[in-house]
Amino acid sequence: MEKKTSRKQIIKKAAIVFLTAMLVLTFFSNTIMNYSLPEVATEPVSSGTVSNKVRVQGTVETNSDYEVTVSGPRIIKEVKVEVGDTVKKDQVLFTFDEGENTELTEAEDTLDQMELDYAKSLLKSMPDYTSDNMDIKTAKDDLDAAIKAQEKAATNSKNLKKAKKEAETAKKNVAAQQKKVDAIQAKIDAYGEIGDYETAQAQVAASTKELESLKTQLADLKEDLKDAQTNGEDTKEITRGIRDKELEITNKEQELQNEKKIAETLKTTSGTYNQLKSDLAKESKTLAGLQETLTEKNAKVEELSGVPSLEEAKAAVKEKRKALDQMLLALTDKKKQDSLAQQAEDMDTKAARDKIEKQKQLVEKLKNSNDLKEVKSKEEGIVAQIDFKEGDSVTADVPLAKIQLAESGYIVKGTITKAQSKLIRVGNEASVENVWDDDIQASVKSIKADTENPNQNMIVTFEVKGNIDVGQNLALSVGEKSNRYDAVVPNNAVREDSKGKFVLVVTVKGTPLGNRYKVKRADIEVMASDDNSSGVTGGVYEYDNVVTNSSKPLEEGMQVRLVE
Repeated sequence: MEKKTSRKQIIKKAAIVFLTAMLVLTFFSNTIMNYSLPEVATEPVSSGTVSNKVRVQGTVETNSDYEVTVSGPRIIKEVKVEVGDTVKKDQVLFTFDEGENTELTEAEDTLDQMELDYAKSLLKSMPDYTSDNMDIKTAKDDLDAAIKAQEKAATNSKNLKKAKKEAETAKKNVAAQQKKVDAIQAKIDAYGEIGDYETAQAQVAASTKELESLKTQLADLKEDLKDAQTNGEDTKEITRGIRDKELEITNKEQELQNEKKIAETLKTTSGTYNQLKSDLAKESKTLAGLQETLTEKNAKVEELSGVPSLEEAKAAVKEKRKALDQMLLALTDKKKQDSLAQQAEDMDTKAARDKIEKQKQLVEKLKNSNDLKEVKSKEEGIVAQIDFKEGDSVTADVPLAKIQLAESGYIVKGTITKAQSKLIRVGNEASVENVWDDDIQASVKSIKADTENPNQNMIVTFEVKGNIDVGQNLALSVGEKSNRYDAVVPNNAVREDSKGKFVLVVTVKGTPLGNRYKVKRADIEVMASDDNSSGVTGGVYEYDNVVTNSSKPLEEGMQVRLVE
């Protein structure tokens, strides 16, 4: 007994030691893991006011420009300017290799083709009306045939009226005979509802036999009751059966009385019923003969109705006469149109001659073209773009370069959100934040939808004046009014990726070993920003803690530790 107790104490102590070791190891493993987690600094989200200042960065450019083009295909020999160069009017921009002027060749080929087409147009034949006259003759023959068909239809119309009258008489005879047959049939149906005498007698005999059987069954039940009473057995079931059988006998007796009455009635009416059947057969035979006559008369009506009626024949004559008149009118109109077409062709001929004359002038102009060897700047300005290099082939009207015109003024363009666009208006003055020069002035010139992202962004254009250069980067701000927002976050908490702007919110979950912290993404829209804070809307609320700094890059759902 003592040995058994000692063994239990040893197991108990071993279990305590094991659990203690597990707790210690768990504590140290969690401590080590916590030190390996990213360390984050947070600040709480609060409500407050933020200045509705919209900030835009952009590059200074001229208000207008023009594209440098040439009149035909060229091969660039030398590019005489670079992007950013200031050029004067008539300054050489590009020179070209001397070679065949393909544009002139094409213009001359076009002139040759136009002169050939003009010569062909003069060879057109005169109008021919032979086919029209043949169609008119056929239409006259069709009209003659329609008139003869009308005469035949008049005769058929008289015969059809007679046939319809005879069919109507036959129809009335059939209807009268059908009425007589239906009356006899109704009487037969009435007798039939009562029933046949022999059938009724057989039913009486069957019911009598069934009643006798029920009485025998009742007698047997009463004998069973006496035996049960003598033997002291339970008689409830037998007594219930006797009551049910007596009720069944009473019902059957009443049913038998009714069947006897019906049989007696049928016995007196069977003679009349048989006579009605004989009359029905006789009258039905007469009806069949009348129906056969009606079928013959209807067939005659259908035969005469199958040929065109007099009205249809008259309509056909009218249609054929109309068709002939239309053909005669069409021929007259065709001749008139041909006359007008001839006049139009004469006008086209004159227009073709005019085009040929203009093409000749173009050929002459290309022969004397002054951009065959070089192209010059039309205005004074700054080279903003060069699209080709030495050795490249260029074609007519394709831009070689873009020249910004200095005298047109300067602008700065930038992208803002739709929400920000509601905070500013055209004409608002803007401040320059990255250049300390009071001479520079800027104002909002236009606010338009961004064609690349019209549902979310707007393009704001500022008109800029003062001591500035094309290509200079300006940071502009417009709008000074402050508004209150339910969620204000530090600017360094706002992050952005391809999906848009967001903040990382720290969530906490309590465990037996302490609190666990994780970060979750909250998508936001920045409504306004000042130098330190931003008023936002979206998935972040007052008193949430947002990440402002971290020791490692963070991802959605990552576990972190707070700065101590």
